Amino acid sequence: MYKPVLEIDLGKLKDNARVEKELLAKHGIEVMAVNKVFDGCVETAKAVLDGGIDVIAESRTYNLKKLKDALGCKTCLLRSPCLSEISEVVKYADISLNSEKVVIQALSEEAVKQQKVHQVLLMVDMGDLREGIWFEHIDEIIDTVKLILSLPGVELYGLGTNFNCYGTVLPTVKNGVDFLEIARKVEKACNIKIQYLSAGNCTSYHLLDKGIWPEGLNHIRIGGLHEFGIEYVDMKYLDEFHHSNKPVEKACSDMYKLYAQIIELNSKPTVPVGELGVDAFLNSKTFVDHGVRKRALLAFGRQDVPAESCVPIDDNITVLGQTSDHTLVDIEDVTQTLKVGDMIGFELDYTALLMACQTSGVEKRFIY
Repeated sequence: MYKPVLEIDLGKLKDNARVEKELLAKHGIEVMAVNKVFDGCVETAKAVLDGGIDVIAESRTYNLKKLKDALGCKTCLLRSPCLSEISEVVKYADISLNSEKVVIQALSEEAVKQQKVHQVLLMVDMGDLREGIWFEHIDEIIDTVKLILSLPGVELYGLGTNFNCYGTVLPTVKNGVDFLEIARKVEKACNIKIQYLSAGNCTSYHLLDKGIWPEGLNHIRIGGLHEFGIEYVDMKYLDEFHHSNKPVEKACSDMYKLYAQIIELNSKPTVPVGELGVDAFLNSKTFVDHGVRKRALLAFGRQDVPAESCVPIDDNITVLGQTSDHTLVDIEDVTQTLKVGDMIGFELDYTALLMACQTSGVEKRFIY
């Protein structure tokens, strides 16, 4: 059976995890590796563990089950638990992100049943408008921490916040310091020392890169940094990490390559002939006449991986577009001789990697 192939370089991923761990450790920061883009892939999680990071985070409990069964590592559920999955969360996640008292109470009850202690990372929304107790509601934050401290079967892992995922709010010195101040108020009110202040995701790294990281923030949940070697706020490659040689604006990586087979090869006009309507996805299109050019039809489509997130390895190849099952590329300027049955390769950005790992229509191959 034919499938396009996603090639993942586990050696480079391991190297990047090691470098990331060491860089953050110099600043007293613990790192939790986010594996969700790989859809619970055991091999990628193991590469990161081998690189020295000891907590793997996923946003789906069924993926945590895969990792627990295969690797037995410490795990974190990144998405707030559903009430309907509490049993699985306690069984397969050592830590989970939370903001709702009713969910925390349910975790406590289930943890007692399973004779476990489940750790709660209580989320505070510093303005990005996704999960968390709103930062101005300090009494609610304190009350929720007191609840966690009072319940059996759960303990406070730390306070967490998130940036740049929904509201596009950037991590800054100001919102970092404000988060620290909230933590200090909680510590005073509850007479505790909070172990971890988890200050966001890979976009938070730019504060470290600029040398302006607020002292006291000591934890980060991160994926994109070791997965792509990119600092995403200023959009630049970090030379300490393996990364692509393509323009950084393409945000792709040569650690992840998709190879698809040529199923048709010919020369055709660059403008359709006939009255135009919309495509299979109800989009209207505009075409520029470049005359007759050689093009290849590839055996993957939008239901597999979106072409706009795939960057041809050969810079002489241009992506023309996609249907659900086909991807069209211009190969007029390619210097090598291509034929039906040959493979054309692409580097992938985060979106393409996410989709390629999710679909059953793409086969994975690993480089060690």
